[in-house]
Amino acid sequence: MYDYLLKLGTWALLALTAICMISSGAQFNGTTYHLGEREALITVPVNTGQLNITLSEKTDNMTLFDESGKNVTFNSSYRFWRGDHIYSLTFARPVTGRLVYTMRLQGQQFILPIRDHEPVRIILPAGFTTGERSLGVARPPPDEFVEDDSGSILTWNNTTQISYIEVNYYRRGAPQALMIILAILALTGLVLLAQYYTSIRKLKAARMEMENETNGKDR
Repeated sequence: MYDYLLKLGTWALLALTAICMISSGAQFNGTTYHLGEREALITVPVNTGQLNITLSEKTDNMTLFDESGKNVTFNSSYRFWRGDHIYSLTFARPVTGRLVYTMRLQGQQFILPIRDHEPVRIILPAGFTTGERSLGVARPPPDEFVEDDSGSILTWNNTTQISYIEVNYYRRGAPQALMIILAILALTGLVLLAQYYTSIRKLKAARMEMENETNGKDR
């Protein structure tokens, strides 16, 4: 029950975000993937009376909004073919607006197969970023990369030569934490090295002392 309420609350929050984006007149004419901790909110521009969507994972919560942010009903059919989830949507009338749905996420890696060569925008979860080679980068590099208080935004304007997009991301404080860990490891290594050389010198001194004592007794 708790998980259901949590999922319902997450979906409501994401849907509200999508409506705000639509009503604010966002001009990006491509598909936006707004990544969360466990789910991604996908917003697809619509200007037609029907739409076919092929996904790598199944989704059960597609919602259609018109230009004013009002919910529009539609009919849909679903089929699974060769590992793809294929949705055929038919609207009651031609709609200009946005189709919104969610998709499950696993870990801090997002891989997006490019099936329709249209602009793509990926918004990372709040508090996360990408670009540090040792922690995670975006491949191929985005055409635009913006970081502000709302999050890190990556945009690919031309995807005609791209077969897939892969984004590995991490918390913004991770580079500093990694540097601290490396500094601690380096300091620990220096301490161990100093202890090693100190022990070697003590052993050499003890051996020389024993050799001197032995030589003195032989005389």
